[in-house]
Amino acid sequence: MFKRLINRQNAVALSSPSPAGLRYGRFNASTKRNFSLFQSVANTFLTLHEVSQIPWIVIVPLSTITLRTLVTLPFSVWQRKRILKQQELRKLVQPITPIVKLRLAAITNKKSKNPVKINANGSLIPLPVQNPGILTPDQITLLAVKETRNRQRKLFKKHNVSLWKNALLPIVQIPLWVTISMGIRTLTEAQLVETFYPSWVAELGFGSFDLSSPLTAMPLLAPILVGTLAVLNVEYNGRLMFSSNMSSQGIKTVSRNSSRVQEAMASILNVSRLGCVVMLAMSSQAPFLLSLYWISSQLYSLVQNIVLNWIYPYQR
Repeated sequence: MFKRLINRQNAVALSSPSPAGLRYGRFNASTKRNFSLFQSVANTFLTLHEVSQIPWIVIVPLSTITLRTLVTLPFSVWQRKRILKQQELRKLVQPITPIVKLRLAAITNKKSKNPVKINANGSLIPLPVQNPGILTPDQITLLAVKETRNRQRKLFKKHNVSLWKNALLPIVQIPLWVTISMGIRTLTEAQLVETFYPSWVAELGFGSFDLSSPLTAMPLLAPILVGTLAVLNVEYNGRLMFSSNMSSQGIKTVSRNSSRVQEAMASILNVSRLGCVVMLAMSSQAPFLLSLYWISSQLYSLVQNIVLNWIYPYQR
């Protein structure tokens, strides 16, 4: 059903069956230097394929769904609940900023008035101020923001939704994605030919699936799918980041594009869009099995975000 050869150039010329170690890609550690973690991932895929006899084009998406469901999905649900709780708590501390500004402005205004004394003639004589403690408007704003952030930090810590926990999902998801990608890349260093596929695929004109190289029959298929799904994920998350209660009801409001938060979010979206272009270019040269993993991962992320937003709607 499947045939795996080490030397891609001599794959056609070899007529005798390859040894088991070469057929299933068991590389000799003395001839090639590999990372043990990536090689372990490749060997795990090989063992799973040998035991289950599942085609490669099926086992990679199934493995992606299984890993994402067991590892990253709980973190995603936990993070969505935590972000919603943070949004509720932010509404409690938002009124603190104008109140602190008013108090500081009142204190500054009081201290800015110079004390006076009345002389014998009944006229007022201003006295010099030793320590006026007058704050500028910028200083008042800065102190008010600091006070709001301190109270917000204490409130988040009290409800166990600290901001640093928002980094747990990327810390888990990014290394997992890189490890699986490099493991599949190690797996496809030798030729991996898929000789069994459904009959409807044969009608498309595929002679065989060389999973260790780009899909020669339809070279733009994998890049288009990877790029489209990546852009859909980025744009969907971007629309979600800028959504609000009023926008969800069809009411348009004036956005403050000049704020630092808005600028940071826009920068993140631009970098993510650039990453989509990079992934599209990489998938055009990557092995088809690796592109299949990227397609499965992007599709899972898109469906996951839609379902989570339906169950736990996020609104600013």
